[in-house]
Formats: sequence, structure tokens, C-alpha cells
Amino acid sequence: MSKRRDFLRTASGVGIAVSTGALLPSLVNAQDGRNANVHYIDPGAVEPGNGTLASPYRSWTSVSWTPGHTYLQKRGTTYSGVFQVSTSGTETQRINIGAYFGPDGSDDATRPKPIIVLPGAPTMPADGASIAVYGKERDFLTYRNLDIRNNALPDDNDMAIIWLGNSCIFENNNVSSNCAGVYIFEKSQVTVSNCVLDVIGKDSTRGNQGILVAGGRNMDGIRLLNNTVRHRGGGGTTSYGIRCETYNGSSFLTRLLIRGNRVSPPPGVAYNPNRRAIGIYLINGQAATLDWNTVTGMLTGIFINGGERSYVGNNNCSNNMNFGIHISGTARSYIIERNLCNANGGSLTSTYYGRGIELSSKVGQGAVSGHTIRYNTCMFNYNYGGPLDNGSEGVGIGVDDGANQCLVYGNLVSNNEGNGIQVYGGGDRARWPDTGGHRIESNLLHANCSFSVMSRRSGGKTPSAFQAHIALAYVYGSPTVVANNRFSGRTSMKIYTDGTNEKITFAGNV
Repeated sequence: MSKRRDFLRTASGVGIAVSTGALLPSLVNAQDGRNANVHYIDPGAVEPGNGTLASPYRSWTSVSWTPGHTYLQKRGTTYSGVFQVSTSGTETQRINIGAYFGPDGSDDATRPKPIIVLPGAPTMPADGASIAVYGKERDFLTYRNLDIRNNALPDDNDMAIIWLGNSCIFENNNVSSNCAGVYIFEKSQVTVSNCVLDVIGKDSTRGNQGILVAGGRNMDGIRLLNNTVRHRGGGGTTSYGIRCETYNGSSFLTRLLIRGNRVSPPPGVAYNPNRRAIGIYLINGQAATLDWNTVTGMLTGIFINGGERSYVGNNNCSNNMNFGIHISGTARSYIIERNLCNANGGSLTSTYYGRGIELSSKVGQGAVSGHTIRYNTCMFNYNYGGPLDNGSEGVGIGVDDGANQCLVYGNLVSNNEGNGIQVYGGGDRARWPDTGGHRIESNLLHANCSFSVMSRRSGGKTPSAFQAHIALAYVYGSPTVVANNRFSGRTSMKIYTDGTNEKITFAGNV
């Protein structure tokens, strides 16, 4: 337990089939008009009942949990109190929890979800304040169409509304929490989909996540689909929207699918008050898929550290405080394509780089290598000087710090304050003996580096020496090719190179 706590305080295929069909078995029994495996809860009932449709329970604490049974709360009602499942379902007999509305037990999705208000708790663990806590997760459960709330959780690390077990489905639910939302710790075959999570309130100061997938062993078949995470700006510096990671180099998240999610501050808030909160964060995904997500107003849209053969495509990571997409650590052979990474960076602090797509690693030779970066749009990325304040930031696409063997082609890179495409080998030949092997070709670059100055934060106006559409520095080792790129707009240089570059071929650039 202590190892888990220490970890959480710091810091492509799809493997399972999920049925989204009918939640309920037949509701009709020929003898008594009901199905004995379906139980009803109506907190507004006049009298406590026996769980039948004619005489529903008034409280979830009256329920006896049984594998293969279904439990439904009436829509439009509010239950306040403890809600905890005391047993797991099985592979062939899931426990289903959901909603009903009609007098015949049918549902009506146009009606408000049933509300479950959990009690606050002064200490850890928050028994009763969460649906399930660490170590008491239940397997083979389905939760659908619920509105679950607790905005009085104690301000501590990892205070989640629910910890899900293996083979759980958490679908079409609303979650409101001053701390964390949904946690999956060392579990597999779990789906969280079509949920709205309003989490991590400003009064929270500890490490909490909107959705967390984590552990010290392999996890397989996690699916995070079409969720909305409204990060309210509380929490410690490592409180993120969606956070997925393993905490040792030999464990991986396999068949991880993060698709169609939206992570941002709540409506009306342009930038997250927590200036270190990342939108989607992934460590050690193996052949992971991150696509069709939208992240705005966070520190970085998508940050990935480590892993191999992952796909990052069709995401909109714009209007973030630092990077749109950042790949680092020991990460190899990604496809990064058709992403929209515009208007990242700004003057919120002087340490932000402001880049659309950034690849960088200080791990060592070949740590970030073999990536394909194609068909992305990176425009209007902005920087207020960066750490060095030398006019080298605000870049559209950066391939930096020892990255090698990358293919960068077919991208639209326009109106960035810094270089359109920047390749920076890092300058340490002992650490990175080969920073080349790139192909940079057939990119369309327009009006980049039109306002890049030295010492900007202190009011400097001297144009940067790096004012070019494409800039290369400390690129040596394997041959690099820069070919068939198209340049337009008022930019001082098409291509900048320094005296350290070796084995670079230029051809057909116009």
C-alpha cells in the first residue's frame, strides 16, 4: 500500500467486447408480474419496501447484492447516504446498476439521471464517502445512467468517487467531486465511457486525477471513450485530467484506448488555474491508441513518456499553456498524424515553451526515435521568451534533445512565433552520438518566425538569429534529408543551419 501511495503522490487494438444493448433481463414474470432478479430503489417511496416494482426500497443500504441481479434507482429522485457494493459479479453473472422511470420498470433516457449523494468523511479511507475504495474494488459490475456526487471528500491524495475492479463498465454517468473521479488500479478489461466528470475543485490541494489508470504490473484492455473531464484547477502539481501510467520499466499498459475524450477547465475558464495540470498523461503504453481527443486550457494537451508503437492521431490539442503534444522518455516508433496543435503557449509564466508538437528526451541515444510525424496542422504557437529567452521557442514542430531517425512530412506549419520546424540535437556528443537520420520533406511552411526576438521578457527587440522556417542545430551522425518543402510569407530564412551540422542533404526546397 505504501508503494502505491508514494507513486500516486508523485509523479492498436481493442481487447474487450462491450455490450451496450439492453441492460435488463425480461421484467415480466407470468405469476407475479415481476422479475425476481430485478430490484428497484425509489428514495421518494412513501414506505420502505421489499425491492419490487410495486414496493421499492427507499435506500441502497437495504439492498442484498447478488451476482446476476440488476438494481435500478428511479430517475428524478435523489438518494443521500452510503452506496457500496459488497460483492462482485461473475463473468457469466454480472451485477448491473442503473436507472428506471416508467411504472412498468422501463427506462426513459430523456429524464434526469437518478442522483446519489455520498456522505463526506473526515479521514482515510473514506468508507461510505466513495462507492469503492482501494482494496475493496468489485469485479464484473456495470454502472450506467447514474449521477454520483460527493463534494465533501477529505482533502487527501487519491480521494476518488469510485475504484473500479476487473471487467467493470462505467458508462453514461455523471461524477461530481471536489477531489478525484474514477480510479483503475492494477485492473484489466475496464471501460469508462460517455461520462461527465466535474472534478478536482479549487479547495483540493493534494494529488488527485479525473481518471486514473495505474499500477506496478501489466494492465490490459483499458478503454476510456468519449468522456468529458472538467478540471476545476485544484489539486497538487501532478493532478491531471486523464492519467495512465505504470511505475516500473518492465510493466506496460497494453491495448489501451483513449478515444474521443475532452479535457479542459469548466466552461467560461480559458486556462486551468492549476498551472501544472496536464490534460492526458501516459507512461509506458505499448501500442496504445490516443485519437479524436480534445484538450484545451491545460498545461500540455497530451504528454507521453516512454512506450512503443503507439498511435496519436486526429486530436485537437490547441490553446494550452505549453505544448500541444509532447513525446519524451524512452519512446519509439510512434505515428503522430492529423493532429491540430494551434495557439499553444503564451505569457502566463516565463518558463513555458509554446510548441505545437514536441519530441525530446534526455535519456540517451535512440531514446526518442523512429517516429512518423505527418499531416498535422501546427499554427500560431506562441512563446513569451522561454527559459533561455533567445527567440528559439514558439515552434510549430520540435524534434529535439537527441531525437533521431524521424520522418516529418506533409505537415501544415504556419504563423508560429518561432521556427516552423526545429531540429535540435542537444549538443552533447557523448550522450547523443547520432542525432541525425531524419527526413523532413513535403511540408508547407508559411510566415513562421516573423516576430522572434532576443530577451523578449525584458523588452528586447533585436531579431533572433534563428528566424527561419526550418532550423537545424547539432544534427550529425546518420544522414539527414531536407527535401521538397514549400516556403511562403515574410520569414528571414527558409532554412537555418549552424556549424555543427553534418551529413545534411538539401533538395527541391522552394
